[in-house]
Amino acid sequence: MNRRILVDVGMLLSFLVLLDYRLVRNTGHEALAVVFFLLFLLHTWFNRQWYASLPRGRWNTDRKLTFLSDILLLGSFGAVMGSGLLISHTLPTGMEKAPLLAHQIHHVAGYVMVIALGFHLGLHWNAILPRLERGIGLRKIPHLSLLYKILLCLLAAGGIYFSFYYSIGSRLLLLRIPSARSMPVTLWTFTFGHLLIISLYAAGAYYVQKLLRPSKRKSSRT
Repeated sequence: MNRRILVDVGMLLSFLVLLDYRLVRNTGHEALAVVFFLLFLLHTWFNRQWYASLPRGRWNTDRKLTFLSDILLLGSFGAVMGSGLLISHTLPTGMEKAPLLAHQIHHVAGYVMVIALGFHLGLHWNAILPRLERGIGLRKIPHLSLLYKILLCLLAAGGIYFSFYYSIGSRLLLLRIPSARSMPVTLWTFTFGHLLIISLYAAGAYYVQKLLRPSKRKSSRT
């Protein structure tokens, strides 16, 4: 369990740093991408039962939502890695003059991964939270439920703020951001800001899933 948590945290942190090329430059960006890919392979191995379980069981609303978020995450990951191989300056797969489309796919797919990762975490939160509580002893904290709600509100507010601050919508649509170069960018503020953005989408996915469950129960009774 601890190894799983370490791998997942490592994937999240390395992904956040990879989002901005300026923070680590080309060599660091590509080296960290290799680390991220290896951690992804470990994550896939630890969760290999998910692939084996796909043909089994009922496909209810929860399962469909989770499957769609996982496909979006895997698809954006594949697009990032595939386009990254084409535009690499270090690997032999890189093209000397890679087409602009490859750069655009790499850029947009990276920010699609931000949203998809938020959905992925939110829809799997009921499984992730008990692991975290056991792993780091959160259950010993008094009034834990109230603290969760306060923390969620703070994370959502921070996610909304940094979504506008870093112009996430414009980046997804490849629109020009006039103030991009003047933004103060440090490793800590960038990583923290995008972690809050992921948390915003995770909270949204979690509560959408929660709202759909009672409606399904009611419909099954009628």
